[in-house]
Amino acid sequence: MESAALQFPWRQLGELLVAEELLTEGELEQALAEQAKTGRLLGQILVSNSYLSAFSLARVLSEQHGVRLSPKEGAPAPPAPVASEPQKAWRPLGKLLVDMEFVTESQLDRALAAQREEGGRLGEILVSRGLLSGGELAQALAEQHGVELGAQDEAALLTVVRPATSEVPVYKLFEVIFEPGYQRRTQLFESANFLETADYAFEFVDEHDPAALEIHRTHGAAQETVWNYSASRAAAVNADRKALVETFGFDPTAWGKK
Repeated sequence: MESAALQFPWRQLGELLVAEELLTEGELEQALAEQAKTGRLLGQILVSNSYLSAFSLARVLSEQHGVRLSPKEGAPAPPAPVASEPQKAWRPLGKLLVDMEFVTESQLDRALAAQREEGGRLGEILVSRGLLSGGELAQALAEQHGVELGAQDEAALLTVVRPATSEVPVYKLFEVIFEPGYQRRTQLFESANFLETADYAFEFVDEHDPAALEIHRTHGAAQETVWNYSASRAAAVNADRKALVETFGFDPTAWGKK
């Protein structure tokens, strides 16, 4: 899967941070413009530009996974982020947790099976079962978004698992199948965490090469499409880039990217 083929719903992440008053609307727009220009991960841009701290980013991301993190009273400030090489490729959380050796493949498979059968978010399932600590979840989520947070002092960190309620929006992933004269949508996945739904979408594209996908946000009777993917559009983007490389010997759209 080419990076041009599948774009993460960065704006939804940014709007979460604005809602938490960790980011202003102006800072979000500047960061989104930089992300579109450079292809870097949004979290990496936000932290490197000092819009927010690595721990603040990880805290909001963890809460989306049903795990609330906060330093205990009197605890020292969380460690500063460790410098890391710029990262562009998105990695789903489950694979990242295994790569970082926080959980095993079999533990992840069991947690995913429990999620399919009972619902819930991956983070809350792993933490509630004692397979993952709150600090490890924060580290992995920071890494997923291009920031190396460093090991957390679990004794100084208060971790509370908070299952989703019926009052929060739900993000549903649909495969769009084009039939003669109409479109048919088949639901593939749903979660109260749009980050997790996006993870599933990325893996589904890698494994199944669908014609089109959509993520719908539903809240009561309200519904809106917040993300979509088209294989034909992705192929056209990649063909344009290939033509530019053949013409110029390099991709001018990537010129100056860091």
